[in-house]
Amino acid sequence: MLCRPRVALALALCAALNAPQALANDSAAELDAGGLVLVKDPEVALVREDLTIGLDRITVRYVFRNRSAAARTLKVAFPLPPIDGAELTSSAQSLPDESSPNFVGFTVTVDGQALTPQLEERAFLGAREVSDLLRKHAVPLNPMRRDAYGAAVAKLTPTAKAELAAAGLIPEDEGPDGGQWRSEAKFYWDQTFPAGRDLVIEHAYRPVKGSILIGRSDLDDRAFRQRYCLDDAGVAGVRRFLAEKGKDDAVRGVVVPYIVTTARNWAGTIGTFALTIDKGHPKTLVSLCRNGLVKTGPSTFSFTATNFVPDADLRVLYVSQDAEALGIR
Repeated sequence: MLCRPRVALALALCAALNAPQALANDSAAELDAGGLVLVKDPEVALVREDLTIGLDRITVRYVFRNRSAAARTLKVAFPLPPIDGAELTSSAQSLPDESSPNFVGFTVTVDGQALTPQLEERAFLGAREVSDLLRKHAVPLNPMRRDAYGAAVAKLTPTAKAELAAAGLIPEDEGPDGGQWRSEAKFYWDQTFPAGRDLVIEHAYRPVKGSILIGRSDLDDRAFRQRYCLDDAGVAGVRRFLAEKGKDDAVRGVVVPYIVTTARNWAGTIGTFALTIDKGHPKTLVSLCRNGLVKTGPSTFSFTATNFVPDADLRVLYVSQDAEALGIR
């Protein structure tokens, strides 16, 4: 729905699964990320969360309150989206910054002061951890850092390459291109919550967006419409885009995910939860599964709730005829 979405099941599937094969080749599935994960403590409450989702940037401001008479030190983490090299290295998906282990450009401040968290990277092939083997041969643990991966493989000795191939981590001379392992990474730090007062933590990052092509057949597909809560007004808007394109069979869409349900780990409900969706350009259409959204500006919609229990993760669909408006270069 384009202004007041109803709640519906929103799964991270590509629209192109139901489109002709020619369209599916130009799609890329979004990779999930969300908010902070905190070791659960009954005394540390989340008083307020302000979440802003845009096409190229997600920002979150938390106000925590330690209700006890003593300071509490807890481990806080921000999980990066897991990367499955076997599925993604040969796909159309790309990362916001493939040159860095911090591929989403994650930043965090505590009470306005910048903090440098630690980064833990691990790699797995099935259930087997292969981090040490990759590090031994100076291969990046994230297989979607394509340039770094290619440079590392090019420097391998025949013996090293044979060892990695025998372990199933890189292809033989023939086969799929790219690293075949799964990487998992997270930022983390120990955070002290002072007794009896609020603490503000803010973080920002660039989402790993999905890209889809939406054709006329998708708009007649009930499952596709439910996935993004596209109501009749939303479908009509996309049909107008299609009509204006003439002979072209599809319009572009971008999907930005956000995992809301990680916040269930706080003590109790979220005192106030404020969500802002920024579609960037006023002519861009946006749809997501959330009741109660109110238009607050030419390109923004907002939702606010008190004593909020995170109930469903978000998939925000942006549709436009202007590729640049969707951040597609």
